[in-house]
Amino acid sequence: MRRGYRGRPAWETDIAVRQAGSPEEATDRARKGRALVDAALAGEKPPEAAEKPAARVAGYEQVACCVCYRPVWGLPGSRCDSCPPDAPPDTSFVR
Repeated sequence: MRRGYRGRPAWETDIAVRQAGSPEEATDRARKGRALVDAALAGEKPPEAAEKPAARVAGYEQVACCVCYRPVWGLPGSRCDSCPPDAPPDTSFVR
């Protein structure tokens, strides 16, 4: 079993970090949580949801064009906009 801070197992360290340090902190957390629940029941989005940027599409990444090696945002094996679709991919690196 992995040991965390001061010889505790990692899950105990995680729980200890998440616990409120004082009764006032626990009260503040409860108020904030209740406000989020009330807003969700009213159909409002939580404030942090509006601040986050949109997630990128899974599988897409910065790759090189398979014909001219220009950087392209797409799937591996993608072509850039300037390469014709019927151009054969460069296979000079294949044995």
